[in-house]
Amino acid sequence: MSSWDRSRSIPWTRAIPAAPATTTGEKEDVDLMKERVWRDLAREAANEEKEVEESKQQQQQQQQLVNNGESSMDATQQSSSSQPLVGGVNSTKKQEEVNFLGYAGRPYQTSDLLRNLAFGATIGSITGMCFGFMDSIRSASSSDLLKSASRSAQGKFVFQGTYRSGMFFGAFFGAFHTVKYATRVMVDPGDAGEIAVGSVAAL
Repeated sequence: MSSWDRSRSIPWTRAIPAAPATTTGEKEDVDLMKERVWRDLAREAANEEKEVEESKQQQQQQQQLVNNGESSMDATQQSSSSQPLVGGVNSTKKQEEVNFLGYAGRPYQTSDLLRNLAFGATIGSITGMCFGFMDSIRSASSSDLLKSASRSAQGKFVFQGTYRSGMFFGAFFGAFHTVKYATRVMVDPGDAGEIAVGSVAAL
């Protein structure tokens, strides 16, 4: 007998029950199982719908927060750009008040004035002392009178020429940078205008 004939002769209705048995060995009703499966599917569908709704609500809340932040930033910018008028003049215009010459220069500070004066005097003194020393040495070596003079007289001549030239150059450059700063404070014409006015005033 072949395997096919043997399988046909097995009573399958006895081997496999018509409905799955419970733990107690009793058979469950098929309709009851179907109802349970439908309830599980309905519960899963309801949970999925609830999750989708919660995610949509979270996205809406985030979008609302972003919109509120942008609106608050716009309101802040508008309030800063449109400041209240004081005596008919805006506060931004009040910071750019013109001086007695009719120009809106830069704010004056005594420390900046002293810094420019000290810078010009220092640079001018060093430059003038170098030029004065070289000029005095050349004059002392080319003059017959100074050649025959003593070493102390020659040193005194060189020293006098050095500090005299240093004082002259220091005063010139100090006045130049002082006038340049004053021009910047009163008119502020730019670097070219400051240099031109400072040169004319120092000369």
